[in-house]
Formats: sequence, structure tokens, C-alpha cells
Amino acid sequence: MIKCCVFDLDGTLLYTIPSITYYINASFDKEGLPHITEEDCRRFIGNGASKLVERALVSVGAYSEEMHKRVLSDYNAAYDRDPYYLTEPYSGIRGLVDALAARGIVLAVLSNKPDSTARLVTEHFFGDSFASVRGGRSGVPLKPMPHSLLELLHELSVLPSETAFIGDSDVDILTGKNACTALTVGAAWGFRDREELVRAGADAVADTPKEAEEELLLRL
Repeated sequence: MIKCCVFDLDGTLLYTIPSITYYINASFDKEGLPHITEEDCRRFIGNGASKLVERALVSVGAYSEEMHKRVLSDYNAAYDRDPYYLTEPYSGIRGLVDALAARGIVLAVLSNKPDSTARLVTEHFFGDSFASVRGGRSGVPLKPMPHSLLELLHELSVLPSETAFIGDSDVDILTGKNACTALTVGAAWGFRDREELVRAGADAVADTPKEAEEELLLRL
């Protein structure tokens, strides 16, 4: 029986591609670098801000450790000043969150976005809907390593065998698998395609939040 649902953030709860692309390109402007596209950004996201900036710099042929350090610092600072810009919840996601909450399911968020930013945007768009929100923290391995997920579940007094993990990328599906969660649900409405989620071993793949709701309610 599923008692807890843990959601990825970017690409699952929130559509953030325009926002992230904007802040990467604003940081690139300061260095005189060419812009990346939203489609580029879609491919680069998933393993935290540091890896995002690294991939973006490599794509424009400008990677160096010093450049990475400067752009990452500027990107994080600019994003944190207004993390809601060009960001919105996916259509139907509020209905999914509300339906699960109404059934007494414990809800949480686990993201590779920096921890403070993940907390800010989740609270801004969803209020107190989530019992716990975790982002990337210094010294703690990012997804798909299971450390943060297992720590989060321990604090919520929920077992992995009572948990569903919902996310839009192979990183999320592997996180659930690595933590031995009862169910992994691929969010095909997000940044990656259905094929990636299937290859990663998702137990179910939903094209819309409503489909995810139906799949999850079957397991309660």
C-alpha cells in the first residue's frame, strides 16, 4: 500500500525550462558567450545546477574550471533573486496533488535544484501541500543516489516499500529504484520522452498528471 508520494520538481511539478534557459543565457551574456536554446536546456537539466552549467558551457565550447565557477555563481545568485520568473505548475498538477492529499497520502519533493531554491519555489506555488522538500545540499550525493530520498523517508516515518517516486527523467526513475521504492512513475508530460522513462525501468509511465493520479490511486 502506498502511503507516501515523493515528487521531482523541475519537469514534474513545475515547468521551468524558460526560466532556467533565461538565467543561463543572462549569465552567458556577462561572459560574451552565445546563448543556448530551450531544447538544449531540456537535455542539460537533471543532475543539479553545477552539471547544468558544465553541459551548457561545453555545448558552446567555453568550458574551463574558472569559467564554470564564475557562471555557476552568477546563475545561482540571479536565479535565487527571482526563482518564480517564467515558471508555472503543469496543467493538472494541482489536481493530482490535491487528490492525493485528500486520500491522506504524505507528499514530499526531492529535487537536484539547490535546496534553498527548491524550498522557495515549492512553497510559492504549492503552499504547505508538501510535508517535506529537499534539494541539492553540499556533501549529500544528488539523485540518482538514494541518500536524500532515504533520509527524507526516515524523517517522515515512511518505508520505501510504502512510497511512490514520480519524476520525468531516468535520474528520477533510478533514484526510486536505488532506494527500493514500491513504485516509480514516469512523468512523460515533463522534460524527457516516454522512451527514456521506459528504458530506465519505470513501473508506470503517465502522459498527464490525471493519468498519474489514476495509476497512484489504484495502489492506495
